[in-house]
Amino acid sequence: MKIALKEAFETAALTLGSAVLFAGFFHFNGWLFASLSYAEGVNWVFLPAGFRIVLVLILGLPGATGIMLGTWYLDQGSLDSQPWLVLLTGVVSGFTPFAVMKVLAKGQQTARLLQGITTQSLLNFTLIFAAASAVTHQLLWLVMDRADVNIWVDVWPMFIGDAIGSLLMLYAFKLLLSQMKIKAL
Repeated sequence: MKIALKEAFETAALTLGSAVLFAGFFHFNGWLFASLSYAEGVNWVFLPAGFRIVLVLILGLPGATGIMLGTWYLDQGSLDSQPWLVLLTGVVSGFTPFAVMKVLAKGQQTARLLQGITTQSLLNFTLIFAAASAVTHQLLWLVMDRADVNIWVDVWPMFIGDAIGSLLMLYAFKLLLSQMKIKAL
């Protein structure tokens, strides 16, 4: 019983931490790249997209759930004040990278997937995720009649912003990890 409670607490902490970090990166991105905003929720450089990849690859379901919660927090009172649109945008934001990871992993365990990840496979994942994220967000906003949505035009800035933001974040993490000295046990 104590083990299940401990696991539930750890999962809740990882989920909440993911939500806070995602929302923080969203605000940081808004401050840093304010001049590169295309429209509400669409930026030419979107660092949180890279953070989505990192959270999902490392934390899996708690990371995806945290992204969803963070998106709900960020979108409250916006997105034309449509509760269903806010709810579904959070689901798309959190679970698109999770679904892409599951499809590309083809049944592998996440730990095994991360051990065998190459630069090329990470690049492929990033581009597939950016495309999936842009298309699912834009389709959702089109279906839910979000104001001023032109899917054929708006999908490209979102794809480019997610791809550039993801690549910047992943290379920053790679640089950070290469600078860390980790002792072998």
